[in-house]
Amino acid sequence: MLPDPERLQTWRAFLTAHAAMAKMLTHELAEEYDLQLPWFEVLDALAANEGSMRFNELAERTMTNPSSLSRQIDKLEERRFVAREKSTLDDGRAVEIVLTPRGHDMWKEASPGYYRIVRRVFTNSLTETDVIALTRIFGKVLEAD
Repeated sequence: MLPDPERLQTWRAFLTAHAAMAKMLTHELAEEYDLQLPWFEVLDALAANEGSMRFNELAERTMTNPSSLSRQIDKLEERRFVAREKSTLDDGRAVEIVLTPRGHDMWKEASPGYYRIVRRVFTNSLTETDVIALTRIFGKVLEAD
């Protein structure tokens, strides 16, 4: 059974807005920094977490399945933006993904362009009421999972 027309229209608007943002961010990162959007998201997650995360935590944070994330990490390692290290927090079987100095420099260089688009296209147009409503709405969606 289909959702009611208003909710279906809202769903489609959300998908279109997300795709438009992804397209703009992808273009900016590729043209200006030779980065793929998923790679930036990995660098951004690591930078926000003091430069390192366990592989599984990173997969969850970036909403990436482990096999896709592993391929992304391979490419980022080739560019020397990240390194895989054995975790020192347990018996050494867990893998930590660590942001290298070169990766941190790339994140610092690319993040202003990324966040400029986020501000211009998304956050600048939101009122405080919009932010509260979206936070509540997205929370409901995540809880339904």
